[in-house]
Amino acid sequence: MELSFTTVDVFTTTRFVGNPLAIIRVPSSLRNKLTEVQKQKIAREFNLSESVFLHEVRENEDFADYDIFTPRSRMSFAGHPTIGTSIYVTQHAASYKSVTKLRTIAGVVPFTHDQQRGTIAVAVPHDVHIHQARLPHPFPGSESNPTSSSTVPIVSIVKGMAFNLVPMSTLEALGSAKQGLIPVADVYKGEHLDFGSGWDIGYTGTFYYCDLGRDPESSSSDIRLLRTRSLGTIEDPGTGSASAALCAYLALQENEEKGNGPFHFHLVQGVEMGRRCDIFVEVVRKDGGKSIEAVKLSGSAVKAMEGVVTVE
Repeated sequence: MELSFTTVDVFTTTRFVGNPLAIIRVPSSLRNKLTEVQKQKIAREFNLSESVFLHEVRENEDFADYDIFTPRSRMSFAGHPTIGTSIYVTQHAASYKSVTKLRTIAGVVPFTHDQQRGTIAVAVPHDVHIHQARLPHPFPGSESNPTSSSTVPIVSIVKGMAFNLVPMSTLEALGSAKQGLIPVADVYKGEHLDFGSGWDIGYTGTFYYCDLGRDPESSSSDIRLLRTRSLGTIEDPGTGSASAALCAYLALQENEEKGNGPFHFHLVQGVEMGRRCDIFVEVVRKDGGKSIEAVKLSGSAVKAMEGVVTVE
């Protein structure tokens, strides 16, 4: 069995920067032959933060199925694979006629293409949940912690994807983080997630962030600039799902007087790794600012490599 693949660098327009993604294409004839075990082995071989298996579109469908795998597990949703796959689909329109959505475990994800800017915007399937448990801030009572709280929230953007959100006061403090708040061996155990809630499954990572205020690169005064780092099993150059979780949480903390938004964020991640990612998130609230109506994730991608995977 041979499967064609393409790698793209996501959240950038510069090749060999951003967050790499492998897109392995699965023809209809192999849809029921390629097993979950084989997919996991292929993802482990690529050893990227995520790899995607993009299925050939069935007749009369306006969506494409895509399966997301880390080297260790299948994921319900992840942002950078969704942006990268959406851009790949738009750039190969002849093979994906009328496709305007992707479908994964978390649900159907509509996307729109800004051809002039070369970006994709996806409507993140969200079910934002703030867990009861809070883990200790790694720098309690120090200048590295910009808040008075000695603990940090755990927030799920969808069931199966949760993140400790750790504020840091300076870029130097952000760069000093060496590991996540949960040991690598335990990030899939769900030990700190609300037991029996349905949100107690999947991955729990750690997302460090430094709030830099208004984005100086933007002509708009309402875009908030955040520098971020994602540490879980490995450091991830660009994490769309964590970015969505963080921005949803920050939007919920805004005063009621600011209404429902939208709230705009520009997140810069991967700088410490030499793989800068530029991630854009828009959040709209509802219910008087007490819950999330919509989360939109935007970014770009560029092709890096192509080849064939041989599967026995």
